[in-house]
Amino acid sequence: MALLRCRSIRMLLVALGLATAAVMTMGWWWRLLGASRPFPGRASVFLEATEHSQIPQLYHSTHTRLQTHPDTAVPADRFWHLDLKGGAPKVEVLESLMVLAARAGATGVLVEWEDAFPYTGSLANLSAHTAYTMQEVHRIADAAKGAGLKLVHLMQSLGHLEYALKLRQWAELREGESPAEACPSRPATARLVTDAIDQLMSAMPSSLVHIGADEVFTLGQCSLCRARDMTPLNLYLHHVLHVARHVRTRWGVRVLMWDDMVRRAPVQALRALAGVAEPVVWAYGPDVTRMVPAYILRTYAAIFPKVWLAPAFKGATGPRAIMPDAARHAANTLAWVQVAQRMQHTRLNVAGLIITGWSRYDHFSVLCELLPPSTPSLVLTLLTASRGSLTPASLQDAHALLDCPPHVMLNPAQDRHLWATRDCAFPGANVAALLHRFARLRDDVKDMHHEAEEKGGWLTSYNLRYNFSSPSRVREATMSLRSLSSSLKEMYEEARAVLSQYHDLHTTKEWTEQHLDPLNTTLTSLRRSATTLLSFTVWPRRPLDLTQPNQPTKIFRNHSQSSPFV
Repeated sequence: MALLRCRSIRMLLVALGLATAAVMTMGWWWRLLGASRPFPGRASVFLEATEHSQIPQLYHSTHTRLQTHPDTAVPADRFWHLDLKGGAPKVEVLESLMVLAARAGATGVLVEWEDAFPYTGSLANLSAHTAYTMQEVHRIADAAKGAGLKLVHLMQSLGHLEYALKLRQWAELREGESPAEACPSRPATARLVTDAIDQLMSAMPSSLVHIGADEVFTLGQCSLCRARDMTPLNLYLHHVLHVARHVRTRWGVRVLMWDDMVRRAPVQALRALAGVAEPVVWAYGPDVTRMVPAYILRTYAAIFPKVWLAPAFKGATGPRAIMPDAARHAANTLAWVQVAQRMQHTRLNVAGLIITGWSRYDHFSVLCELLPPSTPSLVLTLLTASRGSLTPASLQDAHALLDCPPHVMLNPAQDRHLWATRDCAFPGANVAALLHRFARLRDDVKDMHHEAEEKGGWLTSYNLRYNFSSPSRVREATMSLRSLSSSLKEMYEEARAVLSQYHDLHTTKEWTEQHLDPLNTTLTSLRRSATTLLSFTVWPRRPLDLTQPNQPTKIFRNHSQSSPFV
């Protein structure tokens, strides 16, 4: 296994190097022909000015010929995960993404509606105030169908029900104090889940339903559960089987579920699920066998007629990440593809891959990577999943699908986040450009703060406590303050202009509060500290008065001197 992984890594690096050379050659030939700007009037788009930050148009035709095609040796179904519990995009954005995902090799889309669906009747309060309308829901379903994608619903059934359990209407269903998990012993819990699934299926029938059931951290703690004298695993299985059987009986469709809660369950417990639900095995690192040893997959394959595997294209490298680590996600996808190929060679049935793309780590978490700028990672992982490898040809296909000009090089080995795609023309490229500028500004602010307050010796808490510092050193430490503040002001304006093209105003506001407000707080604090220290022109003899810190009774302020930061 180790030898296979080493060979795979070497082959991947060689492929990336060849692809880089190929794309560089494309750009060289273009310049040789005298076309320094491959798309007249578009070369500088998404680089700096806010006025250029308009939503890109898709310049490639859906009939653009790709160099590679899906490999028959890979799993037949390849779904991408649309997580709507955070940063739900506008419908027109999703319509374009459905087509792009299908072109990259997707055969379906797993939609986790959470509170973005317009529930009715007794479930009306499940919906966020910004939920899609039913007309918009049908547009999303039509877009998936039009792109040739199967639409599959994901409805959490026990854990991750925060969006319901946080409300007074369903608070009594909590297993403990946390609103994350529901009590499996209350009949109303199963009724809540099955009623929600019924509304989804009534609006948009599907041949598969995913009932979630992952990360149930609290089980068997409430008085009702303890009174049943059942193990936590049996409480879990009893509830999951009830929900799954309802779906199969009422709708006659197959049921999927995440596997982590039964990953190390005894065989007899797994047999209870066989024929009722199909496990989706997820692991998001390059070495998937570390999290999911081979014996677990062999056990699943011996018990379940179908097994699914799940890598990720975003939402798996940190709850505050802004841009996917495309190289890591491609390696993770390739690792699962190789597992699937080995399983199929031994006649073990892998039904498909589900490439997850989480928008939040849970309902209460802040936003992680937004979907539009994550499109390059989605395309790269889908190409890897559908082609069975990551070759120079598939990288060139990604280049074409993302509408990249010849000078853009897709080289995940050196550009792990594919920042180069900010110069491309896929919907979301201008968000990637915004994020790239934000990352640089964030680093500049962090560096100045570190130099001024942590590394330097003139803007420390001691200096501020006694209003005792060198004016020239304070000015030197904060010489970039004015320009950084100006850049941040421009970024607020650009973020609102760019993000509102893809998301509603609430998501735009959440993103700016999450990422830009902390920078503003840091700069404001530095500005106030520096202004205070620079207002003094004479200082006392040492030792300083330790009994009366921050008391300028022996110190004279220069009231005539205006702040240099205004």
